[in-house]
Amino acid sequence: MMTESGKLFLALLFVFVLCGEPASQAEAPDSGAASPTASEIFARSLKAIKAVNDYQGEFVKRELIGNNLKTEKIVFKFARPFKVYMKYIDPHPGQEALYIRGQNKNKIKAHKGSFPDITVNLSVYGRQAMKDSHAPIMTFGLQRQIEIMGEIYRKAVARGEANYTVSDGGALFGEPVWKIEARFPSTGDIVKVKDDENLWTFAKRVGQAMYVILHYNDNIKSPKDIDEGDEVFVPHHYGSRLEYLVGKETYMPLKETSWDHKGRVYESYEYPVLDLSPGLTAKDFDPDNEAYDF
Repeated sequence: MMTESGKLFLALLFVFVLCGEPASQAEAPDSGAASPTASEIFARSLKAIKAVNDYQGEFVKRELIGNNLKTEKIVFKFARPFKVYMKYIDPHPGQEALYIRGQNKNKIKAHKGSFPDITVNLSVYGRQAMKDSHAPIMTFGLQRQIEIMGEIYRKAVARGEANYTVSDGGALFGEPVWKIEARFPSTGDIVKVKDDENLWTFAKRVGQAMYVILHYNDNIKSPKDIDEGDEVFVPHHYGSRLEYLVGKETYMPLKETSWDHKGRVYESYEYPVLDLSPGLTAKDFDPDNEAYDF
């Protein structure tokens, strides 16, 4: 006959089998909420955007440049495999940029929208193209944004330094959203620069965003301002805190905010207007389009 202690053991074992292991720190849902985990949301978001061939809308970008948080409001069009058109609303109203991967020698066709308004072709990593910007135009787009969200998550989990929570975020731009919040320690490594590396190639080697590295090394003034043997601090994490607001219906990241290790807003991206699969055509990415001023 089974003892009372044996019965209790079997009961506990039955509960464990039904429920599985407790959620890890990285996957902890908001208390009492029937929320998906952060990793589940990222996976659904990536699946959703891969099914979208083109989209357009309004994009509000806030990035910390030096000690100034600069804001840009842009209307844009995007189509696969990689075509992007941008027109600035504020600042620099009338400024336009057009980039199509594999065309125009992989340069950006642009004009500033003010006198003297000359159309030029810019290197994607050049000073003019990267002015007041954390990332080159080739990283623009919802899919790359979602992929980066997932990469940040997986790196933090691998280090055992992730703390993600998911909760109901109310509504944003007319759509109910999930709120994903994450916090990270201010850890990092000192890495030596190799021969012939600039900060772009160095960042690719160490697996961290170039501008993040630049932001945390006050002695480096530009991507070219490093030499072989220099010691560079490479943060393990993108920032100290992240917040994503992801649509429950579209699974698109409608707003993303990150804070640096000093608690300052480092980046904020949002899509007040987002039109998925509008049926964009080649004309939408033609510099001779009569609606454009190239």
